[in-house]
Amino acid sequence: PAARVIALALFLIGVAVAGSICLKVLLFWRRSGAVLAALEERSAKIVWGAATVYFLVFATLALVAYSRFKYHSDLGEYNQTLWATLNGRFFYTTVEETAQSYLGTHISPFLLLLLPVYSLFQSPPVILVLRSLALALAAVPMFYCIRRLSGSGVAALLLSVAFLFHPEIVSQHFTSGYEVVFAAPFFLAAFYFFTEGRFAPFMLFLVLTLSVREDMVPVAFVFCVYALLKRRQAKWVLPPLVLGIVWQVAVILIFNAVIENWMFNIYYGHFGSSPAEMIKTIVFHPVYAIEETVRLHGSYLYNLLMPESFILPWTGLASLFALPNLAISLTKGHDFSAAAGGISHYSVIVVTALWLGLTGYIKRAQRRYRGTKREGVAAFVAVMIVVLVASAAHLWFYYLPAREPREAAALPAAIELIPADGSVSTNDGRVIPRLSSRWEIYEPLIWDVIEEPERLPQGTEQLQRAEFVILKPFGHPLYNDEGAFRFATGPESSYRLIFEQDGIRVYQRPLLGATCPLPAVEGEAGNGNR
Repeated sequence: PAARVIALALFLIGVAVAGSICLKVLLFWRRSGAVLAALEERSAKIVWGAATVYFLVFATLALVAYSRFKYHSDLGEYNQTLWATLNGRFFYTTVEETAQSYLGTHISPFLLLLLPVYSLFQSPPVILVLRSLALALAAVPMFYCIRRLSGSGVAALLLSVAFLFHPEIVSQHFTSGYEVVFAAPFFLAAFYFFTEGRFAPFMLFLVLTLSVREDMVPVAFVFCVYALLKRRQAKWVLPPLVLGIVWQVAVILIFNAVIENWMFNIYYGHFGSSPAEMIKTIVFHPVYAIEETVRLHGSYLYNLLMPESFILPWTGLASLFALPNLAISLTKGHDFSAAAGGISHYSVIVVTALWLGLTGYIKRAQRRYRGTKREGVAAFVAVMIVVLVASAAHLWFYYLPAREPREAAALPAAIELIPADGSVSTNDGRVIPRLSSRWEIYEPLIWDVIEEPERLPQGTEQLQRAEFVILKPFGHPLYNDEGAFRFATGPESSYRLIFEQDGIRVYQRPLLGATCPLPAVEGEAGNGNR
């Protein structure tokens, strides 16, 4: 720990020195005006080039992470949904919901737009590459938005590239392919056409934003508020409002048709058993709400706000778009701050909106200057933000796929034993993406909701349908040999152990009428079900 603290301190000192030199050159170098003019002229081309390089680098890193089993069951769920849709069963999935439909998890018609590219390879890496492409492309509309609002191409260039390296954006390349990430370029395009006053493309990209997932519905309502604050005509207020209401009603109807129970308590039960009770708790017990938020999401807030925290009080109205998704993250009862190192896929829209809000601070800084000095002030502020983002780089370095797992040899060997049409149950989410191009793959999705045990989205019964079971050591009793998987490991089980290495075990259930003996594990005695 001491060595890490010293390394971090040296890194921050180096960034501070580099930033200081950069600022001095920008402010006092005699040719700074000519340099800024040249950058201004070429800023659009540079941002396209930077986005291309960024995509190639992080798509490659995502593929390396996939090869090292860094992704988990959610990526497998997306892959199975797309694979099944291509093979004749619309949005079918067995990974998470007993309803066997991804519509029981999220409403994401946008996924259909991925099918043409996905159909070329039909594997999880396609989703990862497309996700990296979406994040890289987000820098382009971000550039045009900031240039439009600040009047400085240099500031727009610096801030759009800095946006790509925000800790909460970089970390999205190494989460399990959440579709919320794809909303960023659509939202930014919608915001750009809103600022340009081009109604038709604005509505098109707003529809695309909402199609990504049901969580994006608040974006339409915030656009209504934003249009009112900007004193826009009624056509900029009413259509987004109607679109948001219609889409929200459709979401509710689809959920009610697909699933029997809502899972409110799973996520927000610590604040109440209904939205009304949650609001009541937050309003009348604010100290408790703040304590819970800090306890559960302290590291998340640190990751999210560190690069721009000192100027948040002066950000522009565009920051309003961050509030709905920020509220979703902060009111959840799951400790994703500790479990995921401060990552939340909802942060994509939050960071995007806060970054657009930075233009409000730039405008305030520009008020005292005229002419070319305004562009210099914008560039100065942008350089400060770049330095702050660079100083926060230590928050995402440890997400890079630097090491292989301890079971690097055992996991591929275990996967190799499963035939393409075999059904699988597992408590190891790392193998699910690689085995998800099939009709039956199950995991024990069990939530600890004592008040409403019947609302468990999925129990353990479906696990016993599988012909093969892959297990890893697990501390939680609901996920280990003594819990959900006792049907495979118990002494009375019909399953046989056919593989064991580095703690990874594979069990197989004999087919009815089979006469050929199953392979035995080398060196193992034939006790019980082994």
